Amino acid sequence: MDDLLIRGGHVVDGSGAGGRDADVAIGNGRILAIEPRSTRPARRVIDARGQVVAPGFIDIHTHSDFTLPLNQRAESKIRQGVTLEVVGNCGFSVVAVLLKKKKMMRE
Repeated sequence: MDDLLIRGGHVVDGSGAGGRDADVAIGNGRILAIEPRSTRPARRVIDARGQVVAPGFIDIHTHSDFTLPLNQRAESKIRQGVTLEVVGNCGFSVVAVLLKKKKMMRE
């Protein structure tokens, strides 16, 4: 039995191919199958009809190193599908300052 079945969503897989309506079966943190109409049993089923199902997005230019210390859950990014962020790409980052400050506070 799979852990999760995302049923009926429009799957855009990031390969550059056009999207297609399909079911996505997930188990042990991995995609097990992408099928037009899956009959696989699952512990949890999500009805994704009318929704897009896609892998996480990488935000390659972000300044979240300024906001993550204040909002560590980053809900706004997660709601947009961002699962990885690149920070400090403008030649500066507040993270180093915050880490140094934390270290000084422990001493």
